[in-house]
Amino acid sequence: MPTWVDGQRTDELAAADRGLNLGDGHFSTLRVSGGRIVAWPLHRQRLQHACGRLSMGQPDWTALQHTLDQALSHCDPAEAVIKVVITRGCQGRGYDPILDRPPTVIVSTFDYPKHYLNWQQHGVTLVTARLRLGAQPALAAMKTLGRLEQVLLRRELSQYSADDLLVLDNDGRVIEASAANLFLIRGQRLITPSLARCGVAGVMRHQLLRSAADHDWTLEVRDVARDELQHCDAAFMTNALMGAVPVIRIDDRPVPISPSISDIQRLLLC
Repeated sequence: MPTWVDGQRTDELAAADRGLNLGDGHFSTLRVSGGRIVAWPLHRQRLQHACGRLSMGQPDWTALQHTLDQALSHCDPAEAVIKVVITRGCQGRGYDPILDRPPTVIVSTFDYPKHYLNWQQHGVTLVTARLRLGAQPALAAMKTLGRLEQVLLRRELSQYSADDLLVLDNDGRVIEASAANLFLIRGQRLITPSLARCGVAGVMRHQLLRSAADHDWTLEVRDVARDELQHCDAAFMTNALMGAVPVIRIDDRPVPISPSISDIQRLLLC
């Protein structure tokens, strides 16, 4: 599948790029559905926000839109994936960054993970991970390039028969799945863990938090203790590619599928 670096069609990246050497950058993964990028304004907002928090220069958004249009022309219009990576570029060997220089922008295309469509219909099973997420509020909620915790989590997942992992922080709080945000349903309340210390704030999480009140949901973003999972009416997880996926089992506890999740799935494709 094709890749563009700073708008040029190429698979080559400079060996001195700080994204490669230091993980100095961030990214967003976009779903293509029906020939369009789902929730692109939220992805752009996330990228802009991360550039600001990391004191990186903003990309040329007009040029990036042109590259995305090219990428769309190479995608399966029904379902596909586009990944946008922004790095601080090449600035020498040391840690000290040169601020506000134009970043390097990498756009890649991929096939859509078809198993997500099955997950949306039938749900997934979770098992609690042994690996815990470390707290770093300065980086919390951002999708930075340093994803080694998630690499280790995926290696751990291969040891189980579950579909994904329930991930806690070092204090035992519920945070997320290995690559998705988690929501609990209790009555008309949607409860999702605070990401003030660690975890990734996905664009589907943001979209749901922004629009749920219009659909008569009461939202709670707060610390979630593990024993609360025993008392929820239903649960689901979200990310940009899967939308909303019901959780049907957490460890040894079956979890019912709420009819409301179908409404949430449709909402997240808008």
